[in-house]
Amino acid sequence: MAGQQGGQQDDPQGRPPDEPPELLDLYRFSTTCLALGIPEDKVAGDFLFGLEGLRQRGVLRVEDVARVRADAVGEGEEPAQWAAGFAAGYLSAWAAAVLRVLDTRGVGFSKELHRGVSLCGDADLLTRFLDRALTAAHQADLVTSGHGGDEPAIGGRIVGCSA
Repeated sequence: MAGQQGGQQDDPQGRPPDEPPELLDLYRFSTTCLALGIPEDKVAGDFLFGLEGLRQRGVLRVEDVARVRADAVGEGEEPAQWAAGFAAGYLSAWAAAVLRVLDTRGVGFSKELHRGVSLCGDADLLTRFLDRALTAAHQADLVTSGHGGDEPAIGGRIVGCSA
């Protein structure tokens, strides 16, 4: 589907004209590495590592990462379906990691927190929660930044993370 946005057309692969420059740099770097004869599996690994770095720095949303990865899947897969499955699995894995760290460290947490984290659809928030889970002494430490700002929570429920 080629669309118009600001007078520019999408490219034939469906990428919008406003791709972040960092992603375009990653594409160029990967293409150059392949042209130099670097083995494809090494380039693919570096590309995926770069994508995750862009996601963690806030350059790409998890949906964008899923779309880029779906484009790379190619034959035999429905890209939109693959991307949706990837995004859901990605978020689920991050939520499980947060809960696993809390559990392993012996930090007790309520069913409400478990449900809120498990249903969270915000990859950036889950990343912050995982960082905090490493040092949290109590459940409340997960939703308190320690810098005076709190994540939006009502009665132990994480706002924006539960359906």
